[in-house]
Amino acid sequence: MAVTKSNIPDRLAQTLVLDSSASGTAENNVFTGVTLADKIYQVVIDNSAVGAATYLRGQYATTYTKTGASVATSADDIRLYAPANQVVTYIFPEGLAFTTGLSFLATSDTSDVHTTAYTDPGATVIVKILGGT
Repeated sequence: MAVTKSNIPDRLAQTLVLDSSASGTAENNVFTGVTLADKIYQVVIDNSAVGAATYLRGQYATTYTKTGASVATSADDIRLYAPANQVVTYIFPEGLAFTTGLSFLATSDTSDVHTTAYTDPGATVIVKILGGT
């Protein structure tokens, strides 16, 4: 058996965003003031305390905008699914690049057209986002 040696590449993730109580209220511009994150490499949604499916809805924007009648102008850039009572990890090896910011919320709502307040998942949802350059 041959032993292969190689250098460890530069780390992908340099910044961790942790929301220990994600809800239907948006967390706006979560990477503000951070210089080492313009891509998302991993998202972990801990939905283990919630008895229903939860969606992490995100927009590449400094402020999350409700998706109203004109969905094309304020649609979600990211929508990730977490089944009831599960922890889900999404990995993006190439990174999801964003330039103007990242804002997100957690909700049980599935509709693309949403003009009222988003529905809270009903229990604690924990979101971890690893960002890097």
